[in-house]
Amino acid sequence: MDGNKSKESKRELITEAAIQVFSRKGYHHSKMEEIAVEAGIGKGTIYEYFPSKLQLLRDIMEQSYRLYDHTLHLTLAESTLEDKLEALIRGHLQFCQDNKDLTRILFLDTDVIDEELRQWAWQKKVQKEQYLQEMFAEAIRRGEIKPMDDRLLTIVIGGILMSFWGPIVMENWQVDPGVAAHQVNNMIMRGIKRDPMLD
Repeated sequence: MDGNKSKESKRELITEAAIQVFSRKGYHHSKMEEIAVEAGIGKGTIYEYFPSKLQLLRDIMEQSYRLYDHTLHLTLAESTLEDKLEALIRGHLQFCQDNKDLTRILFLDTDVIDEELRQWAWQKKVQKEQYLQEMFAEAIRRGEIKPMDDRLLTIVIGGILMSFWGPIVMENWQVDPGVAAHQVNNMIMRGIKRDPMLD
């Protein structure tokens, strides 16, 4: 194995161990020694790759946002708003289920990060909201959905997406992402009011 691959695999080993420890104990209660034990390496080795616990958290968050963005940007391939929305919900649910430890760190420990990292995370959130808002505004222009406040719609749909991580991560809620996404998308697109004509 060449030096670069070896360094990269060691870095991944450390970040994976940190994700496990941060997820179990929270960022503030985790120690670098515990991460080293989890990774099966010496504590000094961690500092060769990460100068501080905060830098390690920053790297994990950047990695997780890249993974999350990749998952959600697959929705760009869909054509209609309804298809995009269902793909978006499915991708979000799949990410939360497949990456529970990362999800816990992303959404639970946000109050303990430093101001610079908090601002960075906020910018990521704003970028996602801009993407959603543009998607809704375009659907309104095309007549796919009725005219409404696209900013308000973005906040509501964003809130729906954010509400899933708690039950999935904290309560270990098992859900089929495809089935749940279809049901939630149907609720959003058609409402929850009963139609007597369908009874």
